[in-house]
Amino acid sequence: MKIGAIASSPEALAKIKDILEKNLNEDQFVFLERRNDELEIDRIDLFSTNVLIIDSETVSKADLKAISSCTKEHSNPAIIYATNHTHEAGLLELMRAGVMEVISYPVISSELLEAIERLRLRRYIASTYRPRGKILSFISAKGGAGATFIAGNLGYSLAVDCKQKVLFIDLHMQFGDAAFYLVETAGSGTLTDVISQTGLDSTVVASATTPVTDNYFLLQAPDSPDKAVGIKPQHIDNLLTVVIQDYDYVIVDLPREIDAITMKVLDRSDKIYIVFQPVISYLRAVTKVLNLFNLLGYESKKIETILNRMDKGVVISVEKMEDAIQKAIDWVFPNDFINATESVNTGIPIEKMRPHIPLSNAFKAMAGQITELEIDIKGHTSWMQKWFK
Repeated sequence: MKIGAIASSPEALAKIKDILEKNLNEDQFVFLERRNDELEIDRIDLFSTNVLIIDSETVSKADLKAISSCTKEHSNPAIIYATNHTHEAGLLELMRAGVMEVISYPVISSELLEAIERLRLRRYIASTYRPRGKILSFISAKGGAGATFIAGNLGYSLAVDCKQKVLFIDLHMQFGDAAFYLVETAGSGTLTDVISQTGLDSTVVASATTPVTDNYFLLQAPDSPDKAVGIKPQHIDNLLTVVIQDYDYVIVDLPREIDAITMKVLDRSDKIYIVFQPVISYLRAVTKVLNLFNLLGYESKKIETILNRMDKGVVISVEKMEDAIQKAIDWVFPNDFINATESVNTGIPIEKMRPHIPLSNAFKAMAGQITELEIDIKGHTSWMQKWFK
Protein backbone atom coordinates (compact mmCIF):
# COMPACT_ATOMS: atom_id res chain seq x y z
CA MET A 1 0.00 0.00 0.00
CA LYS A 2 1.28 3.49 -0.81
CA ILE A 3 1.05 6.00 2.04
CA GLY A 4 1.69 9.73 1.75
CA ALA A 5 2.07 12.37 4.47
CA ILE A 6 1.89 16.16 4.33
CA ALA A 7 3.05 17.46 7.71
CA SER A 8 2.73 20.87 9.32
CA SER A 9 6.39 21.13 10.41
CA PRO A 10 9.75 19.34 10.04
CA GLU A 11 9.33 17.93 13.56
CA ALA A 12 5.87 16.57 12.80
CA LEU A 13 7.11 15.06 9.54
CA ALA A 14 10.03 13.37 11.28
CA LYS A 15 7.70 11.85 13.86
CA ILE A 16 5.29 10.49 11.25
CA LYS A 17 8.20 9.14 9.21
CA ASP A 18 9.66 7.40 12.26
CA ILE A 19 6.31 5.78 13.15
CA LEU A 20 5.66 4.49 9.64
CA GLU A 21 9.15 3.25 8.86
CA LYS A 22 9.32 1.26 12.11
CA ASN A 23 6.20 -0.61 11.05
CA LEU A 24 7.09 -3.88 9.32
CA ASN A 25 4.47 -3.76 6.54
CA GLU A 26 5.87 -3.55 3.01
CA ASP A 27 4.34 -0.15 2.33
CA GLN A 28 5.72 2.63 0.17
CA PHE A 29 5.96 6.14 1.60
CA VAL A 30 6.00 9.72 0.37
CA PHE A 31 6.80 12.45 2.93
CA LEU A 32 6.19 16.15 2.29
CA GLU A 33 5.89 19.37 4.30
CA ARG A 34 3.34 22.12 3.80
CA ARG A 35 4.42 25.06 1.69
CA ASN A 36 3.53 28.37 3.33
CA ASP A 37 0.88 26.52 5.37
CA GLU A 38 -0.75 25.27 2.15
CA LEU A 39 -1.36 21.57 1.51
CA GLU A 40 -0.95 21.50 -2.27
CA ILE A 41 -2.24 17.95 -2.32
CA ASP A 42 -1.59 17.58 -6.04
CA ARG A 43 2.15 17.24 -5.30
CA ILE A 44 1.27 13.63 -4.50
CA ASP A 45 0.22 11.13 -7.17
CA LEU A 46 -3.40 10.83 -6.07
CA PHE A 47 -4.16 7.90 -8.36
CA SER A 48 -1.53 5.60 -6.85
CA THR A 49 -1.57 6.82 -3.23
CA ASN A 50 -3.90 4.77 -1.01
CA VAL A 51 -3.66 6.71 2.27
CA LEU A 52 -2.79 10.35 2.88
CA ILE A 53 -1.92 11.64 6.37
CA ILE A 54 -2.45 15.35 7.07
CA ASP A 55 -1.85 17.08 10.37
CA SER A 56 -2.85 20.50 11.69
CA GLU A 57 -3.42 21.80 15.20
CA THR A 58 -6.65 23.43 14.02
CA VAL A 59 -8.75 22.84 10.92
CA SER A 60 -8.60 25.65 8.38
CA LYS A 61 -11.14 26.43 5.68
CA ALA A 62 -8.33 26.08 3.15
CA ASP A 63 -7.65 22.50 4.30
CA LEU A 64 -11.33 21.60 4.12
CA LYS A 65 -11.60 23.03 0.60
CA ALA A 66 -8.49 21.20 -0.61
CA ILE A 67 -9.57 17.88 0.92
CA SER A 68 -13.12 18.20 -0.42
CA SER A 69 -11.81 18.88 -3.92
CA CYS A 70 -9.51 15.88 -3.68
CA THR A 71 -12.12 13.40 -2.41
CA LYS A 72 -14.74 14.46 -4.95
CA GLU A 73 -12.40 13.95 -7.89
CA HIS A 74 -10.48 10.85 -6.78
CA SER A 75 -11.41 7.54 -5.13
CA ASN A 76 -7.86 7.52 -3.72
CA PRO A 77 -6.43 8.41 -1.29
CA ALA A 78 -8.27 7.75 1.97
CA ILE A 79 -7.42 10.68 4.24
CA ILE A 80 -6.32 10.54 7.88
CA TYR A 81 -6.44 13.95 9.57
CA ALA A 82 -4.60 14.60 12.85
CA THR A 83 -5.91 17.61 14.80
CA ASN A 84 -6.95 18.95 18.19
CA HIS A 85 -10.10 20.33 16.55
CA THR A 86 -12.23 17.32 17.55
CA HIS A 87 -15.49 18.80 18.85
CA GLU A 88 -18.66 17.62 17.15
CA ALA A 89 -18.91 20.49 14.64
CA GLY A 90 -15.27 20.06 13.64
CA LEU A 91 -15.66 16.32 13.10
CA LEU A 92 -18.76 16.95 11.01
CA GLU A 93 -16.89 19.41 8.77
CA LEU A 94 -14.05 16.95 8.25
CA MET A 95 -16.44 14.11 7.42
CA ARG A 96 -18.33 16.28 4.94
CA ALA A 97 -15.01 17.08 3.26
CA GLY A 98 -14.34 13.35 2.90
CA VAL A 99 -11.89 12.60 5.72
CA MET A 100 -12.04 8.89 6.66
CA GLU A 101 -10.20 8.93 10.02
CA VAL A 102 -9.59 11.66 12.61
CA ILE A 103 -6.79 11.16 15.15
CA SER A 104 -5.01 13.23 17.82
CA TYR A 105 -2.46 15.99 17.20
CA PRO A 106 0.49 15.65 17.71
CA VAL A 107 0.35 12.21 16.15
CA ILE A 108 0.34 9.25 18.55
CA SER A 109 1.94 6.09 17.15
CA SER A 110 -0.78 3.64 18.22
CA GLU A 111 -3.63 5.85 16.92
CA LEU A 112 -1.98 6.38 13.54
CA LEU A 113 -1.13 2.72 12.99
CA GLU A 114 -4.62 1.57 14.06
CA ALA A 115 -6.22 4.08 11.66
CA ILE A 116 -4.03 2.84 8.80
CA GLU A 117 -4.92 -0.77 9.55
CA ARG A 118 -8.64 0.05 9.54
CA LEU A 119 -8.23 1.65 6.12
CA ARG A 120 -6.14 -1.27 4.92
CA LEU A 121 -8.91 -3.68 6.00
CA ARG A 122 -11.60 -1.50 4.41
CA ARG A 123 -9.64 -1.42 1.15
CA TYR A 124 -9.30 -5.20 1.21
CA ILE A 125 -12.99 -5.67 1.97
CA ALA A 126 -13.97 -3.27 -0.82
CA SER A 127 -11.95 -5.29 -3.33
CA THR A 128 -13.09 -8.77 -2.25
CA TYR A 129 -16.35 -8.47 -0.36
CA ARG A 130 -19.91 -8.33 -1.62
CA PRO A 131 -22.31 -7.70 1.27
CA ARG A 132 -25.34 -9.92 1.66
CA GLY A 133 -27.66 -7.19 2.88
CA LYS A 134 -28.84 -3.65 2.29
CA ILE A 135 -29.05 -0.74 4.73
CA LEU A 136 -32.34 1.18 4.87
CA SER A 137 -32.27 4.33 7.00
CA PHE A 138 -35.30 6.21 8.31
CA ILE A 139 -35.30 9.79 9.54
CA SER A 140 -38.11 12.16 10.53
CA ALA A 141 -38.25 15.51 8.81
CA LYS A 142 -39.59 16.89 12.10
CA GLY A 143 -40.27 15.41 15.51
CA GLY A 144 -43.27 13.11 15.79
CA ALA A 145 -43.51 12.24 12.08
CA GLY A 146 -43.73 8.52 12.82
CA ALA A 147 -40.40 7.30 11.39
CA THR A 148 -39.85 4.73 14.16
CA PHE A 149 -43.34 3.27 13.74
CA ILE A 150 -42.94 2.99 9.96
CA ALA A 151 -39.39 1.62 10.10
CA GLY A 152 -40.27 -0.99 12.71
CA ASN A 153 -43.40 -2.21 11.00
CA LEU A 154 -41.75 -2.30 7.59
CA GLY A 155 -39.11 -4.56 9.12
CA TYR A 156 -41.87 -6.88 10.33
CA SER A 157 -43.36 -7.10 6.83
CA LEU A 158 -39.96 -7.74 5.24
CA ALA A 159 -39.42 -10.59 7.70
CA VAL A 160 -42.92 -12.13 7.73
CA ASP A 161 -44.28 -11.49 4.24
CA CYS A 162 -41.01 -11.55 2.29
CA LYS A 163 -39.16 -14.14 4.41
CA GLN A 164 -36.08 -11.93 4.79
CA LYS A 165 -33.69 -11.88 7.74
CA VAL A 166 -33.96 -8.38 9.20
CA LEU A 167 -32.13 -6.39 11.89
CA PHE A 168 -33.57 -3.16 13.31
CA ILE A 169 -30.98 -0.82 14.88
CA ASP A 170 -32.27 1.98 17.12
CA LEU A 171 -29.75 4.84 16.99
CA HIS A 172 -31.72 7.29 19.11
CA MET A 173 -29.00 7.69 21.72
CA GLN A 174 -31.20 9.86 23.94
CA PHE A 175 -33.93 7.50 25.22
CA GLY A 176 -34.55 5.37 22.13
CA ASP A 177 -37.92 3.63 22.40
CA ALA A 178 -38.21 1.38 19.33
CA ALA A 179 -38.72 -1.66 21.57
CA PHE A 180 -42.15 -0.34 22.59
CA TYR A 181 -43.30 -0.54 18.96
CA LEU A 182 -42.23 -4.14 18.34
CA VAL A 183 -42.18 -6.33 21.45
CA GLU A 184 -44.19 -6.67 24.62
CA THR A 185 -41.07 -7.29 26.72
CA ALA A 186 -37.64 -6.16 25.54
CA GLY A 187 -34.44 -8.01 26.32
CA SER A 188 -31.60 -6.47 28.30
CA GLY A 189 -29.07 -6.23 25.44
CA THR A 190 -28.36 -2.83 23.86
CA LEU A 191 -26.03 -1.18 21.39
CA THR A 192 -23.64 -0.45 24.27
CA ASP A 193 -23.13 -4.17 24.88
CA VAL A 194 -22.12 -4.66 21.25
CA ILE A 195 -19.78 -1.67 21.04
CA SER A 196 -17.92 -2.68 24.22
CA GLN A 197 -16.86 -6.02 22.69
CA THR A 198 -13.29 -6.21 21.39
CA GLY A 199 -13.96 -8.91 18.78
CA LEU A 200 -17.12 -7.75 17.04
CA ASP A 201 -18.79 -10.46 14.95
CA SER A 202 -22.27 -11.73 14.12
CA THR A 203 -22.38 -13.87 17.29
CA VAL A 204 -21.75 -10.84 19.51
CA VAL A 205 -24.48 -8.88 17.71
CA ALA A 206 -26.96 -11.75 17.94
CA SER A 207 -26.38 -12.11 21.69
CA ALA A 208 -27.43 -8.48 22.26
CA THR A 209 -30.56 -8.46 20.11
CA THR A 210 -34.19 -8.98 21.07
CA PRO A 211 -36.15 -11.32 18.74
CA VAL A 212 -39.34 -9.86 17.26
CA THR A 213 -40.08 -12.90 15.06
CA ASP A 214 -38.03 -15.91 14.01
CA ASN A 215 -36.08 -13.81 11.51
CA TYR A 216 -36.57 -10.24 12.76
CA PHE A 217 -34.31 -8.87 15.48
CA LEU A 218 -34.02 -5.59 17.39
CA LEU A 219 -30.79 -3.99 18.58
CA GLN A 220 -31.90 -1.42 21.14
CA ALA A 221 -30.40 2.01 21.76
CA PRO A 222 -28.41 2.52 24.99
CA ASP A 223 -30.79 2.51 27.95
CA SER A 224 -29.46 5.84 29.27
CA PRO A 225 -27.75 8.83 27.61
CA ASP A 226 -24.54 8.45 29.64
CA LYS A 227 -23.97 4.99 28.15
CA ALA A 228 -23.97 6.48 24.66
CA VAL A 229 -21.11 8.88 25.34
CA GLY A 230 -18.34 6.54 24.19
CA ILE A 231 -20.02 5.48 20.95
CA LYS A 232 -18.16 6.90 17.94
CA PRO A 233 -18.78 6.87 14.18
CA GLN A 234 -16.11 4.20 13.72
CA HIS A 235 -17.99 1.89 16.11
CA ILE A 236 -21.15 2.20 14.03
CA ASP A 237 -19.21 1.78 10.79
CA ASN A 238 -17.70 -1.48 12.08
CA LEU A 239 -21.12 -2.66 13.27
CA LEU A 240 -22.69 -2.06 9.86
CA THR A 241 -19.84 -3.88 8.13
CA VAL A 242 -20.51 -6.94 10.31
CA VAL A 243 -24.31 -7.01 10.17
CA ILE A 244 -24.75 -6.59 6.42
CA GLN A 245 -22.92 -9.90 6.07
CA ASP A 246 -25.51 -11.69 8.22
CA TYR A 247 -28.84 -9.97 7.45
CA ASP A 248 -30.77 -9.37 4.24
CA TYR A 249 -31.94 -5.94 5.44
CA VAL A 250 -30.58 -3.70 8.18
CA ILE A 251 -33.08 -1.00 9.14
CA VAL A 252 -31.59 1.96 11.00
CA ASP A 253 -33.83 4.36 12.90
CA LEU A 254 -31.96 7.68 12.96
CA PRO A 255 -32.41 10.77 15.13
CA ARG A 256 -33.19 14.06 13.43
CA GLU A 257 -29.85 15.61 14.40
CA ILE A 258 -27.28 15.25 11.61
CA ASP A 259 -24.10 14.52 13.56
CA ALA A 260 -20.99 12.48 12.75
CA ILE A 261 -22.65 9.16 13.61
CA THR A 262 -25.78 9.93 11.58
CA MET A 263 -23.69 10.94 8.59
CA LYS A 264 -21.70 7.71 8.76
CA VAL A 265 -24.95 5.73 8.52
CA LEU A 266 -26.39 7.93 5.78
CA ASP A 267 -23.22 7.54 3.71
CA ARG A 268 -23.47 3.75 3.92
CA SER A 269 -27.22 3.51 3.35
CA ASP A 270 -28.63 1.99 0.19
CA LYS A 271 -31.85 3.95 0.74
CA ILE A 272 -32.75 6.91 2.95
CA TYR A 273 -36.43 7.41 3.79
CA ILE A 274 -37.61 10.82 5.02
CA VAL A 275 -40.90 10.61 6.93
CA PHE A 276 -43.27 13.57 7.26
CA GLN A 277 -46.93 14.41 7.79
CA PRO A 278 -49.38 16.48 5.68
CA VAL A 279 -48.81 19.68 7.67
CA ILE A 280 -47.15 22.90 6.44
CA SER A 281 -44.45 22.80 9.14
CA TYR A 282 -43.49 19.27 8.04
CA LEU A 283 -43.36 20.33 4.38
CA ARG A 284 -40.92 23.11 5.29
CA ALA A 285 -38.87 20.67 7.35
CA VAL A 286 -38.66 18.01 4.63
CA THR A 287 -37.57 20.66 2.13
CA LYS A 288 -34.70 21.63 4.43
CA VAL A 289 -33.66 18.01 4.86
CA LEU A 290 -33.73 17.42 1.10
CA ASN A 291 -31.60 20.52 0.54
CA LEU A 292 -29.10 19.33 3.16
CA PHE A 293 -28.86 15.89 1.57
CA ASN A 294 -28.27 17.55 -1.78
CA LEU A 295 -25.39 19.55 -0.29
CA LEU A 296 -23.95 16.36 1.16
CA GLY A 297 -23.91 14.88 -2.33
CA TYR A 298 -26.49 12.13 -1.91
CA GLU A 299 -28.02 11.04 -5.20
CA SER A 300 -31.73 11.72 -5.63
CA LYS A 301 -32.46 8.03 -6.34
CA LYS A 302 -31.03 7.12 -2.93
CA ILE A 303 -33.66 9.24 -1.14
CA GLU A 304 -37.37 8.45 -0.89
CA THR A 305 -40.14 10.34 0.88
CA ILE A 306 -42.91 8.84 2.99
CA LEU A 307 -46.08 10.80 3.70
CA ASN A 308 -47.53 9.50 6.95
CA ARG A 309 -51.03 9.88 8.49
CA MET A 310 -52.77 11.01 5.31
CA ASP A 311 -56.58 10.99 5.29
CA LYS A 312 -59.54 12.42 3.35
CA GLY A 313 -59.82 15.46 5.59
CA VAL A 314 -56.40 16.86 4.60
CA VAL A 315 -56.95 19.99 2.51
CA ILE A 316 -53.54 19.89 0.80
CA SER A 317 -53.44 17.40 -2.06
CA VAL A 318 -50.54 15.02 -2.65
CA GLU A 319 -49.77 16.88 -5.88
CA LYS A 320 -49.51 20.23 -4.07
CA MET A 321 -47.26 18.70 -1.43
CA GLU A 322 -45.00 17.34 -4.17
CA ASP A 323 -44.85 20.84 -5.70
CA ALA A 324 -43.96 22.27 -2.29
CA ILE A 325 -41.06 19.90 -1.62
CA GLN A 326 -40.01 19.68 -5.30
CA LYS A 327 -39.87 15.89 -5.17
CA ALA A 328 -42.25 13.02 -5.81
CA ILE A 329 -43.82 11.42 -2.74
CA ASP A 330 -42.91 7.77 -2.95
CA TRP A 331 -45.18 6.31 -0.28
CA VAL A 332 -48.44 7.39 1.36
CA PHE A 333 -49.49 5.81 4.66
CA PRO A 334 -53.09 6.29 5.78
CA ASN A 335 -54.03 7.87 9.09
CA ASP A 336 -55.21 5.11 11.42
CA PHE A 337 -54.67 6.63 14.84
CA ILE A 338 -56.75 4.10 16.80
CA ASN A 339 -55.08 0.96 15.46
CA ALA A 340 -51.60 2.52 15.41
CA THR A 341 -51.96 3.62 19.04
CA GLU A 342 -53.14 0.18 20.10
CA SER A 343 -50.16 -1.36 18.29
CA VAL A 344 -47.69 0.88 20.11
CA ASN A 345 -49.38 0.48 23.50
CA THR A 346 -49.31 -3.31 23.27
CA GLY A 347 -45.93 -3.70 21.57
CA ILE A 348 -47.50 -5.73 18.75
CA PRO A 349 -46.65 -4.85 15.12
CA ILE A 350 -49.69 -3.50 13.30
CA GLU A 351 -49.76 -6.28 10.70
CA LYS A 352 -49.69 -8.98 13.37
CA MET A 353 -52.51 -7.25 15.23
CA ARG A 354 -54.66 -6.20 12.22
CA PRO A 355 -53.33 -8.03 9.12
CA HIS A 356 -55.80 -6.77 6.49
CA ILE A 357 -56.42 -3.12 7.29
CA PRO A 358 -55.14 -0.45 4.83
CA LEU A 359 -52.25 0.53 7.11
CA SER A 360 -50.98 -3.07 7.23
CA ASN A 361 -51.43 -3.37 3.47
CA ALA A 362 -49.26 -0.29 2.95
CA PHE A 363 -46.37 -1.99 4.76
CA LYS A 364 -46.84 -5.16 2.70
CA ALA A 365 -46.78 -3.16 -0.54
CA MET A 366 -43.62 -1.30 0.42
CA ALA A 367 -41.88 -4.51 1.50
CA GLY A 368 -42.88 -6.15 -1.75
CA GLN A 369 -41.44 -3.35 -3.84
CA ILE A 370 -38.18 -3.25 -1.87
CA THR A 371 -37.63 -7.00 -2.26
CA GLU A 372 -39.18 -7.19 -5.74
CA LEU A 373 -41.39 -10.03 -4.53
CA GLU A 374 -45.06 -10.59 -5.32
CA ILE A 375 -47.25 -10.26 -2.22
CA ASP A 376 -51.00 -10.87 -2.19
CA ILE A 377 -52.53 -7.74 -0.71
CA LYS A 378 -56.29 -7.60 -0.41
CA GLY A 379 -57.73 -4.26 -1.50
CA HIS A 380 -54.38 -2.48 -1.63
CA THR A 381 -54.50 -1.29 -5.25
CA SER A 382 -57.77 0.58 -4.86
CA TRP A 383 -56.55 2.16 -1.62
CA MET A 384 -53.37 3.48 -3.24
CA GLN A 385 -55.15 4.76 -6.32
CA LYS A 386 -57.46 7.04 -4.33
CA TRP A 387 -54.51 9.20 -3.25
CA PHE A 388 -53.06 9.63 -6.72
CA LYS A 389 -56.12 10.21 -8.88
